[in-house]
Amino acid sequence: MENNTVQRQKKIVEILTLLHEGGEFEEAKRLFDESFDGVDVSEITAAERELIASGLDPSEIQHLCNVHAAVFKGSIRDIHRSNYEHEYPGHPVHTLKLENRVIHSLLEDEIQEVFDRLAKGDFSQKERLQHALLDLTQIDKHYARKETLIFSYMERYGITAPPKVMWGVDDAIRAAIKDVNLYLSSDKFAINPLREKIEHIITEAEEMIFKEEEIMIPMVLDVFSLTDWQRIAEDSLDIGFAFIPKPLNWKPSKDALAQEKDQQEARTQAAKKAADMTAAISQAPPITETEHYDWQDDPLSEGSIVLPTGVLQLKELTAIFGVLPVDLTFVNHEDRVRFYSEGKNRVFPRTNSVIGREVINCHPPKSMHMVQKILDDFRSGERNEAEFWINLHGKMIYIRYFAIHNPETTDYLGCLEVTQDITEIQKIQGEHRLLSESN
Repeated sequence: MENNTVQRQKKIVEILTLLHEGGEFEEAKRLFDESFDGVDVSEITAAERELIASGLDPSEIQHLCNVHAAVFKGSIRDIHRSNYEHEYPGHPVHTLKLENRVIHSLLEDEIQEVFDRLAKGDFSQKERLQHALLDLTQIDKHYARKETLIFSYMERYGITAPPKVMWGVDDAIRAAIKDVNLYLSSDKFAINPLREKIEHIITEAEEMIFKEEEIMIPMVLDVFSLTDWQRIAEDSLDIGFAFIPKPLNWKPSKDALAQEKDQQEARTQAAKKAADMTAAISQAPPITETEHYDWQDDPLSEGSIVLPTGVLQLKELTAIFGVLPVDLTFVNHEDRVRFYSEGKNRVFPRTNSVIGREVINCHPPKSMHMVQKILDDFRSGERNEAEFWINLHGKMIYIRYFAIHNPETTDYLGCLEVTQDITEIQKIQGEHRLLSESN
């Protein structure tokens, strides 16, 4: 085994280069086994970074990362960490691994088994296979939590490249599941093409489990703080879970928090090391441990507006209201207009003179009674929404009213009117994905 760090790194780059230039997997595996008895996650990622820095298209890393994982599988060392809170139910890592066990079982014990029966001529298994593949679409929530939460914290610490690669693979798996469900719904499906599609999904999803548990998780466990994990656990509830019921509530133990203080220097160094690995890929400067990650901890400047989900400057909030594709009007609990958004093309004109006016007087006499009925129902709690749509000057206008309540006391705060011209929206057909913009 080579002990010199530089030589180890050169050897790993040599092995990966061999793969990217079309070399045989068996040869790469042989070179690795001859040179190493173990490898850290950081060494693999650093080697991939070096390849990208030398001109390799990052998408090629994504394309071949399954091969990378296979070469090093079974040889990735478990790196040191300051606590093992992640082994307790409710911790995001525990939840992710629990979902992975179900995903593995669904793939191997249900989808693969049922397909094998179907392939042998038992076409009564088609419906069961369809149900299993439809059930597999739940994997979207598993990936969404990872992409929205774990990737977000990785990026805060400057770890930018692995999320981009993994997210691309996640999307490819989602697309493959959608494709096989569509293919199987046809009466003209054939066994061999179906086999290829299913084997592809199983391979990719299983490899993603390996990448999550043997590459991503070891990397972030030494970087994320216990507070980070607690916030991830709390925010996970907004996204939901795949294949499992809502996990137990988790909070770090006092002992773990105390131990983490003793390991602060090691965690800071781990964060720096992880950030340095991707510095050549991302031009954005990594956030250091001494900086605030949570907007609630940041000093607020004049004009800052603190909201439960973030902080905005007044000019930012005003600009946001100006580009919304809907017109907003807020009526307070006394049924007086207190706010309206000022978009470029309002459906119904508004001027500052409307502020403070009784909303009932802003409507023609023929509709006053209906407006009052809606407000009375909102105030009594009989209903919380009302909607209408009308033809106005050749346009279809969609009008919705929403009762607004204090989330803590449930007291009635007022009514929000949302008006939208949906004429062009009604014409939409098919799909126009984000990637279409590049065509």
